[in-house]
Amino acid sequence: MLKRLALGLLTAWAALGFLQEVNEALAGWDGRARKVAGPWAWRMHTPATDDLARCLRAARESMPAGSAVAFASPDDAPEAVFRRWRWAAYFLPEYDVLQTSDPSAAQLARYVVAFQTEIQDPRIEPVRRLPNGWLYRVKRP
Repeated sequence: MLKRLALGLLTAWAALGFLQEVNEALAGWDGRARKVAGPWAWRMHTPATDDLARCLRAARESMPAGSAVAFASPDDAPEAVFRRWRWAAYFLPEYDVLQTSDPSAAQLARYVVAFQTEIQDPRIEPVRRLPNGWLYRVKRP
C-alpha cells in the first residue's frame, strides 16, 4: 500500500513538472512568456545577451585581436555591471577585457567599448557607433 502511494505521488509530481515545462515552452513559442529580469535574464540567447553580442561583434571589426579593451556599461546595480563585464569577456575571447573601474585599465587599454552608454572624456576619442553602444580609442600622450 505504501509503495503504491509513493509511486502515485512520484508519478503525479513528474506529470506536474512535465506540464509546467510544456506550458513554459509554449508560452515562449507563442509570445505569452513573461519578461525575465534579474540574474536569470543573462542566459544565452536572451534579448540582453543578444544585444551585447551584437554590440561586441561590431566592435571586433575595428579592433586588432589581442588588444586590451576596457568595457563600460550603465552604472545600475554592481552585480549587473559585473555580469555584463563577464559576458563581454566571454564574447571577446581574443581580447583582454578590463572593467573601466580597474586602475590598470587606464594604462593597458587601447580601446573602450561602451555598451548602452556614452562616455564624455577628453582622454578617449570616438571610433564608431555600435549597435547599443560606442567604440572609443584611448589617446596616448
